[in-house]
Amino acid sequence: MHLKTITELLALPNFHVVSVLEQNETSIHLYVDLVEAVAPVCSACGVVHHAPVHSIGWIMAEDLPLAGKRTFLYLPKRKARCPVDGKIRVEQFAVLRGRFTKRFAEQVYRLTSIATNAEAGWFLNLDDETVYRIDRGILEELAREKLAPVPAPSIMSVDEVAWQKWHKYVTNVVDIERRKVIWNHDGRGKSTLDAFFTALGQEKSSQIDAVACDGARGFLSSIKQHAKNALTVLDHFHVKSYLNDALDAVRKEELRKARNDKETDLANLLHCRKKFILMQGHPSKRQRDVLEQLATLNDTVYRAMLLKEQFLEIYRADSHKTAQAGLRQWIGAAFSSKIPAFMELAQKFFRKRHFILNFFRMRITSAISEGINNKIKRLKRMAYGYKDVAYFLLKIHQHCGLLNPRLST
Repeated sequence: MHLKTITELLALPNFHVVSVLEQNETSIHLYVDLVEAVAPVCSACGVVHHAPVHSIGWIMAEDLPLAGKRTFLYLPKRKARCPVDGKIRVEQFAVLRGRFTKRFAEQVYRLTSIATNAEAGWFLNLDDETVYRIDRGILEELAREKLAPVPAPSIMSVDEVAWQKWHKYVTNVVDIERRKVIWNHDGRGKSTLDAFFTALGQEKSSQIDAVACDGARGFLSSIKQHAKNALTVLDHFHVKSYLNDALDAVRKEELRKARNDKETDLANLLHCRKKFILMQGHPSKRQRDVLEQLATLNDTVYRAMLLKEQFLEIYRADSHKTAQAGLRQWIGAAFSSKIPAFMELAQKFFRKRHFILNFFRMRITSAISEGINNKIKRLKRMAYGYKDVAYFLLKIHQHCGLLNPRLST
């Protein structure tokens, strides 16, 4: 291939291929030089210096493959004394990122958004540490560009997800309209969400219209303090989760009693293998048969199932007033049932009734956050966990936020 043709294929500004140093079945090595001599840019201060050149060396940088062959460029690099710190500094090329061209580094970043670092490294013949350094460097630059200052949401949801064992969590704030993570931090609770509102600023925080959350006390307190004009909505997916937890607590208690009383038929119906039938919103015919059989054998579980279904009817209300009446009626029924798990749940729902009913003023949920949490868990499983929480937070933005390369294509 003619050198001029290779130069045109490389398309490096102000560089041309001088010679092919080596070529084999897997790689090609090219020596390139400046077309037009220009003053070097200092790698320390980033300023063009016109000081005399101290010495000239060379550097090898990997570029994107040519014809399926790994491509290595050998570039002359000048050294000059920086007038700022007085040290001999090597020049900086705009087309390079360390020992790679910027477009090669960009390819690494794009690959790590759809595959693990190990898989991206295998595909590009790089070791895991090199992939990590390239990927993290680009993500940090993009974070400074796109996430500072924090993008202001109008409607947001907040939730936490575990990133390691022993109660280590990260909190993610999602812009519901953009359907993207816009901020995250390690930890959970009021102090963590306070950090988000502090980064956002008092003026922008006051302009938030609504926040969906799981009703955690720390989140509610932080939202009340900072987003004073926001409508706080207790996410109905979490409400349904509370109902399922209460129903499961009743099932476990009745299962214990059935085993003690040697009621085999009832114990078989309440076994953990069948607990998910109780949680089904739309059971199949076979599952309905099991529920009907259970209703005849145990009145407590039957009444607990009725309470769950009665509460779910509230979310079918067409107005705030109708929902309010339904919630008041349900709380009374839960207390009258004398079922400890549902009496405790009724107390919780009474304390948070305003947040539950806010759903009927603005029908938002944290369903997007829950979906993103599933992506984050998948991301964590793919990498077999992360030891560096700062890098993990950046990867969340890459896969679920504004740093996703698909947004720029």
